[in-house]
Amino acid sequence: MSTSASQTVYLGTPSLRIAHPATWLTSIRPAVTGAARGIGFALVSSLVKRPQTVIFAGVRDVNKADALNALAKDASNLHVVRLESGSVEDAKAVAKTIEETTGKLDVVIANAGISEGYGDVVDVAPAVFERHFQVNTIGPLVLFQAVASLLAKSSRPQFAAISTAPASLTNLMPMRMTAYTLSKAALNFLTLRINEEHEKDNIASYAISPGWTQTDMGNAGARAFGLEEAPVKLEDSVAGILKIVDGATREKTGGKFWDYTGDELSW
Repeated sequence: MSTSASQTVYLGTPSLRIAHPATWLTSIRPAVTGAARGIGFALVSSLVKRPQTVIFAGVRDVNKADALNALAKDASNLHVVRLESGSVEDAKAVAKTIEETTGKLDVVIANAGISEGYGDVVDVAPAVFERHFQVNTIGPLVLFQAVASLLAKSSRPQFAAISTAPASLTNLMPMRMTAYTLSKAALNFLTLRINEEHEKDNIASYAISPGWTQTDMGNAGARAFGLEEAPVKLEDSVAGILKIVDGATREKTGGKFWDYTGDELSW
């Protein structure tokens, strides 16, 4: 990221760089879940470089988030908070911390997720589906319920849910990831409901597919399907996600399903 004399911010890798006015970008208050590693950690690492931005990074176990805690030592604008996905108590505690620290919230990037139990529908235990819904669907729901009033105080509130392209109902892919994709399809519908119900608050709610990204989870999935690694570089995914978030408006972005490349996907 760099700024020019005219206060323009440039984000992303060379292929995804985009210029934006610095005013909103450098003073937002985002909350990122699943921030201990992978896409979440990379998002926080990028956001923390923006001046006057206050980031709330949610993790399941604060004491085990070594890389994130190390980053926070040198970044006074980064707050590491406990957030077990689906925990009402944790979500309320995070909302209280945000209210006491900044008074409002501009962006939620609901990134925390799990992907396991690959196989045909007939072979995957119901408990696997339950775990996926608890983390991938109920987690973002509970967090939104806790912070909705804080988002409503923002001039450009956003709820960005990290989904997956294989969760599309109209573009069915031959991947045996049913528990994962089913929970993400439900998450997609949640973003639509939020966008429809919160027009009065001007909340732009939408889903983003980060691509099949080279993270621990992404690479594990790739190996399960006979690939050496996932095809999308982490830095490209993160740059694409932030490009969407930075330019998002309710009219243009809300109620839609986006690929990290900026292409609109079919629900």
